[in-house]
Amino acid sequence: MRSILKAHWDSKLPIYEISHFKLQKDGIKSLLIDVDGTLLSRQSNKIPSNVKNWIEESKKLFSLYLISNNPSDERIKKIAKELDLRYKSKAYKPRKKVTLDVISEMNEDSKNIAIIGDRIFTDIIVGNRCNIHTILVKRLSRNGLPVKFNLTLFLEKLISIFLK
Repeated sequence: MRSILKAHWDSKLPIYEISHFKLQKDGIKSLLIDVDGTLLSRQSNKIPSNVKNWIEESKKLFSLYLISNNPSDERIKKIAKELDLRYKSKAYKPRKKVTLDVISEMNEDSKNIAIIGDRIFTDIIVGNRCNIHTILVKRLSRNGLPVKFNLTLFLEKLISIFLK
């Protein structure tokens, strides 16, 4: 049995280096995308240009939906508007309800949906609980580059070893 804490694909890459070809090859048609840490730093309001470019290319190939735990609907709404994407804030990941609502709204078979995020204990767990593909990416820093060392992810991976 697969661990609820294990990503289908631990990319070790920032989101903007995720291969569209690999996603298509894996049968992915819809993407749920975390916001803070995944698309931009929690301390920034500026979406990096390489992320914008990746999103624009993705929109040609996949149905996209932003899903965030951030309680600031205003922040997530602004980012979603800039990227011209649907969104949900206050998702309470790893709780399933909001994620399942989004999956239902996407009207796609769950085997063709993936969630992309930078956290095991939120994004990866909710994806596994909802039976969709899970893709772990490197967290982005304020300058839009991947962080060199992510203490939170290091601790989550360490803890997950003991929770198997």
